[in-house]
Amino acid sequence: MLDKIVETIRKKNTRWDGLVQLKELTETSETDRFIYYCDDSFWLIRWAIIEKIGDLKLTNCLDKLFEKLSDPDSHVRKNTKKAILKCIKHDIQPIIQRVSSTNYHISIFCKTFLSKHIDSHFKEIQEAIFYQPWIIANQLLHIFFLEKKEKSEKLLMKATKIKNTQKHAIMMLAIINSEKGIAYFIMLYNQGSLKRHIINAIQVMDPTIIYPKLIEYLEYPSTRKNVQSMMIKCGKPCVPYIIQSIHKAPFTEELLYCLKKMTITVPVYTLLEKKVSNYPSLAKKINLNNLKPK
Repeated sequence: MLDKIVETIRKKNTRWDGLVQLKELTETSETDRFIYYCDDSFWLIRWAIIEKIGDLKLTNCLDKLFEKLSDPDSHVRKNTKKAILKCIKHDIQPIIQRVSSTNYHISIFCKTFLSKHIDSHFKEIQEAIFYQPWIIANQLLHIFFLEKKEKSEKLLMKATKIKNTQKHAIMMLAIINSEKGIAYFIMLYNQGSLKRHIINAIQVMDPTIIYPKLIEYLEYPSTRKNVQSMMIKCGKPCVPYIIQSIHKAPFTEELLYCLKKMTITVPVYTLLEKKVSNYPSLAKKINLNNLKPK
């Protein structure tokens, strides 16, 4: 049946009749023939067949439809997008599965769709982040972050618990200067493979947010060792904040331990001298001569 309709469209004098016949067609058993005619040499046949695939919602033809996003004819490409949207109206998994496609046209189409419809498909996207392979999961996480950066903190913290998305989630939390995320950084620092990445993330954050918050966690024995290691690894940027808080009784010994492991510059040493002079009790604990820059 489909073959006869296509031949009717191919002939110039019966073309309109053929297009009407195709429009009225309800038979869906000839999937292989629909796929075959998507590659017809005549653009109008490709255009009409692809439109009909969308009308009939022939999801078995989706692989071919995505392929036709690269069709040389702009009219065919436009109809292809419409047909795909009709086929995935009730199930966006085909979009999710192809978001990391190596085909530029496919990946852009999928990313654009998900960005535009992120609110209406939030549940599906979030679930996919947690169970899809790492390439797809991180692509989805990135899309969510770009579109919902101001509301992404909760999802990002969950994503730090998933091995596939840990590293990207950590860096995204750092970019938004998430104070709640700092607790996750300290906890995850026990994982050797993440240590360097977490230090890089900390260095991305606003120093006025990250370093005072890290110092607060020195109060808890369970986090003290990790925090000290993190601050020592961060080095010079956190030294002024150490000096700023070193007079506080709960932190003096812990911060002094960090300070002894760090490089002290002349300006920083001057700050330390002033701090000791303002808090004489520190003089009993801090030997300035041992910390003097060489």
